[in-house]
Amino acid sequence: MKPTPPPTVDRARIEAMVREALTGAPGAGAAAAARELDTAGALLLTPDRGVNVGEPYDPPVLARMLAATPARVAVGRVGPRYHTNTMLRFRADHAAAKDAVLSEVDPELIARLGMFEVASRAPDKAIFLQRPDLGRTLSDEGRAELTKRIGRAPTLVVIYGDGLSAAALNQHLAEFHSSLERALGARGIGHAPAFFVRRSRVKIMDEIARLVGAQAALFVCGERPGLGFADSMSAYYIYQPAAGATDADREVISNINPRGRAPADAAGDVAAAIERILREKKSGVVLAR
Repeated sequence: MKPTPPPTVDRARIEAMVREALTGAPGAGAAAAARELDTAGALLLTPDRGVNVGEPYDPPVLARMLAATPARVAVGRVGPRYHTNTMLRFRADHAAAKDAVLSEVDPELIARLGMFEVASRAPDKAIFLQRPDLGRTLSDEGRAELTKRIGRAPTLVVIYGDGLSAAALNQHLAEFHSSLERALGARGIGHAPAFFVRRSRVKIMDEIARLVGAQAALFVCGERPGLGFADSMSAYYIYQPAAGATDADREVISNINPRGRAPADAAGDVAAAIERILREKKSGVVLAR
């Protein structure tokens, strides 16, 4: 007796049914199936904030609340669980965050911006994530390269690093760097050639500043992704970091992205802050004394 062949699966029909269920409109599956999937436009990830809660008690208050934060508020529930579109958005944001952490900054982007590249002591991305200490120090090859490329005692050393979001630099580095160059030039602040440190964390800027004898150091990197967006940068700056420098000795401008502080505007803020710490000859909490 021949075995019964497994039933065939009509994947197109299943996909159309799923699309119809997610768009929430009877008969919408055929129209959705005819459309090209657009993850940015979120055909499958339909809006959920303020949509799944029915008629709000105070619509103007709800509108102001939604405008004030990108957090998952007013998403509603189905019994004890979230709606399907909320769960899908959560999973998509989580996946985007993992991609941002695990991906790499594009070497072609670094070359196009005229920068050279060195590396920390972390040999690969997995060890970089497991051993934060290795991302805070330069490799021997990196130290030799900086000694060769950068003259002694520059006013400012400009450092870019992947940090915890390569996606942030891939998307915003070009705009930020060009704006920073103009803003520093307008203030008469000279700096050593900007460069990129692969698999690096914030504190590596202290070692670099001491190595080249810079008056001030700027380190711009990708922020740890959240579950709303994963393309945000932070800019840290410090004046003459000593060997025992801590985070209290540096300052930061964070949330650099189109939904927070736009990269071009943030570059102007950074240049003004660099001008200030060079004038005051100090940075961090000591400025409050």
